[in-house]
Amino acid sequence: MRLPTSGRVRELEERAERQHERIAELERELKRLSPQLAALEERLEDLRQRLEVPDLDGSDADRGEARTLVEEVRREHAQVRARISAATVFEERLRVLEAAARIESETGRPLPPMQ
Repeated sequence: MRLPTSGRVRELEERAERQHERIAELERELKRLSPQLAALEERLEDLRQRLEVPDLDGSDADRGEARTLVEEVRREHAQVRARISAATVFEERLRVLEAAARIESETGRPLPPMQ
């Protein structure tokens, strides 16, 4: 097995640092979106329950509007879930890169050489 050159190590460290920055950005986005996702889930459940119980007083237009709103919430919900999935994928990619480059995940510092 050939040991990486110092240039290669530097390149891997820079790559890992860029991945750390991307993950940090995704984590901030995840923290920002999590409350929105919870609110959307609550809203969707409320609307679902309202649609299950027939509203005898509501007009056809009201029911159509409610269904449209439910579909909009479902689309937003799917978008938020996709963003969360992307963050998870990037975290796994970073973990693999750090392991290959022997970089400590918590600090971004190189791990001591294996003996």
